[in-house]
This record gives sequence, C-alpha cells and structure tokens, in this order.
Amino acid sequence: MITVTRLFIYPIKSCAPVEVSELTFDEYGPVGDRRFMLIDGEGNFLSQRKTPAMAHIRAHFQGADLLVSADGEQDLLVAAGSPLAPVVASVWDDEVHSGDCGDVAAAWFSRVLNTPCRLVRILADSRRQVSREYADDGEWVGFADGFPLLICSQASLDALARHAGRPLEAERFRPNVMVDGTEPFAELGWRELQAGDGRLLTCKPCERCVIPTRNPATLAREADVIDALKTFCRIDGRIIFGMNALVRNVKTVKSGDCWQLVSE
Repeated sequence: MITVTRLFIYPIKSCAPVEVSELTFDEYGPVGDRRFMLIDGEGNFLSQRKTPAMAHIRAHFQGADLLVSADGEQDLLVAAGSPLAPVVASVWDDEVHSGDCGDVAAAWFSRVLNTPCRLVRILADSRRQVSREYADDGEWVGFADGFPLLICSQASLDALARHAGRPLEAERFRPNVMVDGTEPFAELGWRELQAGDGRLLTCKPCERCVIPTRNPATLAREADVIDALKTFCRIDGRIIFGMNALVRNVKTVKSGDCWQLVSE
C-alpha cells in the first residue's frame, strides 16, 4: 500500500507552500492551489526560476481572503470580494482569463521582489485545458505549470538525501502529495492509483528546473543536491523527479490515506 504522508498547496504560484492535513478538489485540482500568480508587464508569469526571492513570500487563506507576508513588510490582505480588472495572463503557451488584484497588491509585491509585477487570480470561468496528449477534453488546470497534481515519493527523496549526506526538504520539489511505502523511484513506472472511490492517473514524469537545487532558506544553489539529482534523476539528459497526475472522481485526500497501485 502507498501511504499519503504530507500534503501541500501553493496559494500563489512559485511562492512558499502551505502544509495542510487534507486536500479537497474542484475542476482545477486542489482547492486553493496556485489560484493566484504574479505577472510582469507583458502578462507573463513570474517564477523562482528567475526570481528566487519568491520562495520567501508566504500566503495563507483566512476564509476566502488571502493574507500575504514577507520579512520586513507589513502583511497584505487580498480580500475575496475586491473588484478584479480583467486581464489575460500567460502560463507558458497558455493564455488564462484572470483578474488583476489591484494597485495596492501590485505595489506590495513589486517592492518585496524589487521588480515590477502584479498579482492576478484565476476566475471562475477560466478554462485552461490540460495538454490533450495526456488528458481528455474538459480537464482543466489553474496556474500550475501543466497538471493539477504533483506526487513525490519520500523513498526517492531519501535516496537523494543519502547521496548528499544530509536531510533534504520535500518543499524543494513543490509536491502536492508526498507518499511513502514504495521503493525509490518506483513512481516513475506508475500509471494509475486507486484513491478511495476515485483514481489518480500518473501521466507524466515531472521535469525539474533549477528550483530544487536551491537552499530554501538562503536561495543559494547547492552542489551536493545538483550531484544527487544528476546521479539518480537524469533520464535522456533531463532531470526527472515526481509524477504529474490527473484527478478522476477524487473528492478529498487526507494525510494517512492509503492508495492502491492499479497499473504500471
């Protein structure tokens, strides 16, 4: 059996995670996950790939409102009922119908990151299709890179940590779900998991960027992590860690849930 050990959402794309005890799902994936995003003046999304300081911006939901904090700054409250100016935001090659959260939020984030940017949130009528190479028509995703769910294995993380000679934070890899009870890297062969009455289709290995190589506190790149990833996770010249997944008829996932591997 595969056991769920930790769960995360990322209220603002590429900002700090929030660990939770339960995920609930809607048409975009985990509720509250990557429903906000920072964009530049041309509408393109900001990421830790080029703006590492985003890792130190923390956001939590207070009811439907979003409370955002960063060291040295007053907290920012983004009220759920605030007027939103329509804007088209870009995530890779996709244009997403979004709402601009206003000048106060824009000034706050621009000051914290020392770069002009604006905060947007996904709108209820947004319809961003998951790649049809992996998904059916009508399967949506929010501001995540491409899929509604990312599953990572504790056994795989432990293998990297042993090679590095020290513990490594799961948050480096930005999973929604951490699982245990498998051999290291066995997840790369999964195809379908039974989760309660629903299914999770593990459809595409997750190709990694520079983010997992950075220390979450100092943001410095770490040679031992780079070496561990190259040793264990390089496949056809790409660094792979974790599995992207589609959600089929799963209403909730809780820490401690047990899943059954249906097919490889």
